Amino acid sequence: MALAFITGAVASGFSAAGLTALLIWVFTVLSGSSDPWSVAPWLVIVVAALVAAATYAAEGIAHRRTLARMRSTGEPWAYRD
Repeated sequence: MALAFITGAVASGFSAAGLTALLIWVFTVLSGSSDPWSVAPWLVIVVAALVAAATYAAEGIAHRRTLARMRSTGEPWAYRD
């Protein structure tokens, strides 16, 4: 399960990095200045790391809640790891 959570977190981190770079590019085009690109390297990394960490935590919470809900159905023997 941990590998699946890490894979999902990495994928969401890459998606967030791409969207952040796209937003910086759009802001650069709209402003007519190349100054926003000066913050792009650290901003893209920070946003990607935050989104990846949040995704990993959310997947873990959702998995624990799913297991708890499955155990509360009255058949705890069926869902033991």
